[in-house]
Amino acid sequence: MTDNAYFANPAALASGTRQIQAISNFAVEMINEFITDVSATADWCGHDDSYAKQMIPQEKKQREGATSTGKALTEAIVGVGDGTLANLKNILGTQNGNLEAIHDSHIDTSNTTGGTGGGRH
Repeated sequence: MTDNAYFANPAALASGTRQIQAISNFAVEMINEFITDVSATADWCGHDDSYAKQMIPQEKKQREGATSTGKALTEAIVGVGDGTLANLKNILGTQNGNLEAIHDSHIDTSNTTGGTGGGRH
């Protein structure tokens, strides 16, 4: 194979894409569960005493930071899955287009040479 050759293994890429999508789905479920669970603890430090007044802003900042980080990580994982799926679709489209071009070329050659094929493939 030369340095300019193009090679893709659609079956392996499809398998990898399915795995990435499963990981993406799991990540989305995890962050949604985390948000639900951490929201349930938002009032752990109280409501109106001196400790609550001191801790509520800090707790809110930490909860929102952890949630934002989790969402960003989940979006990155989902983005990798979406990008891999788009790559697979591109590869399959290119592959199918090339196969059709080869087929069409063979048909055109067969028709102009009386059905002998006339060329090598």
